[in-house]
Amino acid sequence: MKVFIFDMDGVISDTQNLQANNEEKLLNKYGIQLSADEITEKYAGVSDEEFFPKVFSDFGKQVDLEKVTEEKWEMIFSEAKGTIKEISGSVDFIKILYNNDYRLAVASASIKPFIKLVLNELGIEEYFLVKVSGTEVSNGKPAPDIFLEAARQLQVSPEDCIVIEDGVNGMRAAKNAGMKCIGLVNDKRKDYPADYIVSSFAEIDITNL
Repeated sequence: MKVFIFDMDGVISDTQNLQANNEEKLLNKYGIQLSADEITEKYAGVSDEEFFPKVFSDFGKQVDLEKVTEEKWEMIFSEAKGTIKEISGSVDFIKILYNNDYRLAVASASIKPFIKLVLNELGIEEYFLVKVSGTEVSNGKPAPDIFLEAARQLQVSPEDCIVIEDGVNGMRAAKNAGMKCIGLVNDKRKDYPADYIVSSFAEIDITNL
């Protein structure tokens, strides 16, 4: 296996919190009480096109979903530039893979401009041959579409890919795509749907993959 596909928010960059915190503020504005922790737990990796309709429907609210999505990204971009931080060890791990001739892709539910911003802020955009946004596929995680699209663009078979994910929906999407999955999580006590569970990049030994 010489292909790694990375989720971005919460795996490469500490931007899952940035997104969830802004989503919490935005939903509160519309009278929906949903904490950032709840959003991360239930919806990490889920695209805006699925997240917002689901939440507003569950709470019986009718809104302009396109406007809400635009509001979210305006809030995030106003805070993001110059504040992006890596998940500890992610940048060094990516460079190690690249220097060992692994082919790398990003498959993120975030929009393409945000993916590019994050990778540029961390100085690692050049290492990724493929960058796929959730807006480019029909179905978001846990459907396998985004990972299958990354494999298609890399011209590799799904069984030759390893996905690194922090969200349950993303892990399920990787397995639904027929790929191996490494779950990068803080709580190893939970039953995550991944092949391997680690709490840091230091625990991943590429010589034993």
